[in-house]
Amino acid sequence: MKSKPIPYLCGGIFLVLLTEAKGKAASRRQLRSGKKDRVSNRNILEGLIQFLMPSFEQPPAGRTFEGDTTDYRACKVSFGINLPFDDDVEIKAFDERVKTQYITECRKMDEFIDSFLRTDSDERMKWLIQALLTLITKDQLIKPETVFYLSEIPVTKSELLSLDHYCLSSLLLGIWHFIITNRPDNEAGRATFEALHERADEIGAKWRFKKGFEAKYTKEFDFDLFGATGAAEEAEKYTEETKKDPADEAESEVIEAEVIEDGAGQEGNKTEQTLNNNGRIYHQQAQTIYNIEHIDVFNG
Repeated sequence: MKSKPIPYLCGGIFLVLLTEAKGKAASRRQLRSGKKDRVSNRNILEGLIQFLMPSFEQPPAGRTFEGDTTDYRACKVSFGINLPFDDDVEIKAFDERVKTQYITECRKMDEFIDSFLRTDSDERMKWLIQALLTLITKDQLIKPETVFYLSEIPVTKSELLSLDHYCLSSLLLGIWHFIITNRPDNEAGRATFEALHERADEIGAKWRFKKGFEAKYTKEFDFDLFGATGAAEEAEKYTEETKKDPADEAESEVIEAEVIEDGAGQEGNKTEQTLNNNGRIYHQQAQTIYNIEHIDVFNG
């Protein structure tokens, strides 16, 4: 395997940062009592794979997927039976969905964040954004003209790093799409993994993530957590404002229709009424017409 510059942004390193920023895991006592660890590393990886292959589910028994997760996170493997990152058909389909159904994919990332990352403190999410931007800045193999899909219209690396406002959902989706379509060699990130961790002292001991990595990104910015959800809220707000347009609040003009007598020379029992509402004509005919603004109980 040819050596890659450090840092190298790949799936394993992306997973490292996500798991460092994840929500609070279940305690050992909670696990012993039967509570499942919703924010486990393997569940996070399962969620990421489901962007690529929506029907994917981790194996229900054994430690197979947990071991796969550990190896992928440590950049020891690139793909496998439970790691379909070499499936060209699924990769092409995911690429197409991002480019043609972006809001749908962004909504999935909103749900991913809400399930695994969202915390009561935005500082953890700010840390994640800083760490990711540091990686993109320092990865020499990501050229200034390399594109990321932060929306339906891609932006270059240079444009991405010049922003002062980010949407976490869009940023994560854009980076994950870049990794899936451009960085299949996950093992190339092993040197980066080692650079980001304190080496384990003994076999079986956990590697400890080094603190302060995010501090290398000093540019100020602000951010939102969600993308598609926020867009939906803006659309709803716009719709409500449109409904309140003065043009739509014009009073209806009531035009009384001529009452026609029946053959016996007496008025019929039916009442007719024509409404002119903003140029639209509505014709009503019934035994009795009620014009109601508000009523609690109505017996017609």
